[in-house]
Amino acid sequence: MKKIIPLLSLLAFQFCAVKPEIEVKLKEYYTTDNQHGKNFICYYKDVNNYFTPFIGTWTYIDGDKTFVVKLLKETKVPYLSKKPKMYRDEINGHYKMIQNYRQPNETVLYTSQINIGTSITPWQTVILASAINNNIMSGVIFDVVGVLNTSYPTGVRGQLVMTINDFTNPLTAHWKVTLPMGMRGTDEPTTFTIPTDIILTKVN
Repeated sequence: MKKIIPLLSLLAFQFCAVKPEIEVKLKEYYTTDNQHGKNFICYYKDVNNYFTPFIGTWTYIDGDKTFVVKLLKETKVPYLSKKPKMYRDEINGHYKMIQNYRQPNETVLYTSQINIGTSITPWQTVILASAINNNIMSGVIFDVVGVLNTSYPTGVRGQLVMTINDFTNPLTAHWKVTLPMGMRGTDEPTTFTIPTDIILTKVN
């Protein structure tokens, strides 16, 4: 009996120490005075469906070449190694450049759906983005289709901003990719292969 009491006390302590989980509006994640994480494990959720206009397939046509971007919504992505632990909805995606798109002689010139560097691990996503309103998406994009530098297997890291244009049918958006601010390695790649300043059209 003496052994059981300390064990029950330990289990009760562990149960009480586990933070409860709550759903929080995604924009709260970007609020500097956000206090939720102190007392809860937060799930920052796209409750306003701001992601919806971005999700789908977008294209940009340049002559016989078509740049295709596919964006997906990933829900409750875990960030359990962060302090505090949390979950968050995200926009993920891939891109490819195709010659003679949807023609019998279609050729994929490049695609982001490849393995990371020289590994056998495929890229799950090369876009990590979010939207806290229904017309601007921002995040990180990895240009992985240029010449591989084995010291930088994730390719060229860029800042992505995608702004949906007003009153267009079909829907169009300004796609802008820039190098992030800050220091870089002397041999770190900085030249993008993917388009960096274009107007995309949503096709589905």
